[in-house]
Amino acid sequence: MAWGQSAGLRKMQTQTLVKLGLGVVVLAVLPWLFLRTLENTIAEPYAVDAAALSGWALVLADPSRPSVAALGLRSPGLLSPLLFDQLFDRTMTSMTSPTDYVLPIVLSRELRGEIGTVLSPEELLEIAGAANLEQARLEPVCMAVKREPFAGRTREFYFVVFDIPAVSAFRQELGRLADERGVMGAFGSLDLVLPIAGSDARFDTWWPLEVDRETDCQAPLGL
Repeated sequence: MAWGQSAGLRKMQTQTLVKLGLGVVVLAVLPWLFLRTLENTIAEPYAVDAAALSGWALVLADPSRPSVAALGLRSPGLLSPLLFDQLFDRTMTSMTSPTDYVLPIVLSRELRGEIGTVLSPEELLEIAGAANLEQARLEPVCMAVKREPFAGRTREFYFVVFDIPAVSAFRQELGRLADERGVMGAFGSLDLVLPIAGSDARFDTWWPLEVDRETDCQAPLGL
């Protein structure tokens, strides 16, 4: 082989190796860029109409059906479906929505045992109405997610975390009332969350729910 042909061949081999190297770098970088873009998109504020943060309706659970909430606040209008749609646009993941968008303020499990003999759901509703909880202002904290391994895959539960001072005061009053009636230590702290979506329909299995705002919160809600 002539010297010129040999040099040309080496040049072509070098160019090929450079292209292969660049290809490997691109293949390594693209997934990272995609994940960074996805993370940034997920962390953007969710759009919420300020009018949707008041005027929620008090609802008692249907005693004929299992329910997380014995007493809850039902979100008005299209708030929850709109948040569900925004969540899907970001994650592009097939998820299930709750059959009813209710924020639990008293859990069904909290009325089991002795406490259920001194406080009825109907009395809870009456006390909540007297506390004007339907006029309470809700303060959204974030869209949050819980994940757990299940049957070889990962279950997910998306929910909005709220601060509602009026509900906290209401639960403190219930605790004092229960104490007076001989049941001590009832109605402790409760994370106030509105279920939005899940990888399956078994939303009740996520309770008792403890929210870690540092790790669970994904994005704020913008008004």
